[in-house]
Amino acid sequence: MINKMHKLIMGLSIIGLLAFSACEVDVVNDPNNPSLGAATANASKAEMQLLVTGLEARSRGYVTNAAQMFGTFGRECYAFFGSDPRFLNDWLGLGGSAETYPDFFASAGTYVNPYLAVKQANIIIEAANNSSQLSQEEAFGYTGFAKTVKGFQLLWPLLQQYQNGIRVDVEEPLNPGPTLGFDAALTEIRNILQEGFSDLDKAGSSFSFNLTSGFDGFNNPDAMAQANRAIAARAALYAEDYAGALTALNASFMNLNAASAADLNVGPAHVYGNAPDINNPLFYPLDAATSTILCVHPSMIEDALPGDGRVAAKFAERVNNPITDANLVDQNTGAAIVGQYQDARWASNTSSIAFIRNEELLLIYAEAQARQGGDAVSAINTIRNIWGVGDYAGGTDTDSLIDEILFQRRYSLWLEGHRWVDMRRLGRLNEIPLLENGTIYTQVARRVSEISWDEG
Repeated sequence: MINKMHKLIMGLSIIGLLAFSACEVDVVNDPNNPSLGAATANASKAEMQLLVTGLEARSRGYVTNAAQMFGTFGRECYAFFGSDPRFLNDWLGLGGSAETYPDFFASAGTYVNPYLAVKQANIIIEAANNSSQLSQEEAFGYTGFAKTVKGFQLLWPLLQQYQNGIRVDVEEPLNPGPTLGFDAALTEIRNILQEGFSDLDKAGSSFSFNLTSGFDGFNNPDAMAQANRAIAARAALYAEDYAGALTALNASFMNLNAASAADLNVGPAHVYGNAPDINNPLFYPLDAATSTILCVHPSMIEDALPGDGRVAAKFAERVNNPITDANLVDQNTGAAIVGQYQDARWASNTSSIAFIRNEELLLIYAEAQARQGGDAVSAINTIRNIWGVGDYAGGTDTDSLIDEILFQRRYSLWLEGHRWVDMRRLGRLNEIPLLENGTIYTQVARRVSEISWDEG
């Protein structure tokens, strides 16, 4: 009995069944709200709408950690968070070790939170498949959307865990699937995205549910299929399937003729609001006196090209309130490392955050072309000219092009969860600028719940 209870607790920890808020479906005995069993047995469209709204809300959970922790690992930023010294000490490798310490400090955001969204997506899929109140086309709309979100969400724990692998199959809380290595898990994620794409192809011309303004332009099956293919292109890049990335991009919303920053920013987004909704978690008032601020890594300023418009668009100088921390010292000079610049991307605390953008798609396209001997320079020049740094004049061999693409990704995709992942997948973690006497991590250790489940 004790062992079964242990298994139950571990299972709940793994897939987050205890963490659903009122916005998402939980097991309740309230005649005015659906129970989980009722929703999955024969859900009405009203109940399905609640599930979809819950999935949108839940799918934002990774954003903070992907920017802050992954950004710190890749030395895109420093987390000057006075509430706890571990944000600097542990994330920079001055104290704890991400690679050996289970339940590494403040790492749940890119592990537990995505699984909560995966669980929500699984409920939508089950409910849509079991509902007699939906037409076949309508059901495919729900499952196509849910599988698209599910595939996207599963990428985040995989990127965090890397060679540790993750569980992809978590549909049964007391009987989850095995932990799959990086390559095998990525294959399964790509299969889920392909299933979602196929479902969307059979979903007719419109959805029978509503999405927030974050999906404006992507709120019908055809447009959602383009978003699905954009995510699939990212996954194909991680799998080093460059032909597959180009195929996915051709079916995505990529615009090779982008001519402005607005064109580069096209893509679906997470929306935020005031209470009872949540604020944009990356917004900080400019140059405010505070002990809690996410600052730009000094190397981002030092390495920028002259006249690069991304510097002004993304980074704001803290003229009156630069910030330091006693534990953060330049290992070469002994001087304090100063947080002189902060994130300037957000107009307010309710600004939306795009989760995949045309700018990224152009850079995926350039990398895939470079790997296959195609025309990478045109896409590179589109990015460079929009941001005011002129045409690329370097070598056109593969290595030179990859160097250039990586540099452009560093500035174009700053703090979007890519830099640490890019440097790792290209075998260049040792090139990340290490100002402090810290550690460049490769991955985060498996969580206690996962270890205990396998040992139980």
